[in-house]
Amino acid sequence: MQIVKEKLDIDEKLEKKINNLLNFNNIKAKLENGNIISLSNTNIAYIEPHSLEIKGITYLFFNECEDVYMNDLSRSIPLKELEHFIKCTFKYKLNTKKSEIMLI
Repeated sequence: MQIVKEKLDIDEKLEKKINNLLNFNNIKAKLENGNIISLSNTNIAYIEPHSLEIKGITYLFFNECEDVYMNDLSRSIPLKELEHFIKCTFKYKLNTKKSEIMLI
């Protein structure tokens, strides 16, 4: 038996949503393609999700899925709430002199 690993392309709509979120919020991160891992001569396969790491948190995405998983598949949020979640996860520091919120 041999393990076969194939790159899984990211859905264009999903990639566009994620890249827009990153660009709009000035976040530098790399979106990595997932993989299809299968055992040759069997019908056993595993889909490794696409991943995005921001400040030590890995966000996992599947094509045609409206949920985002954090670090593993046990905790998810809707994709439309990802921006809010990222903003709330980071620590903010209030600069009282200029009344600006700055990312630490």
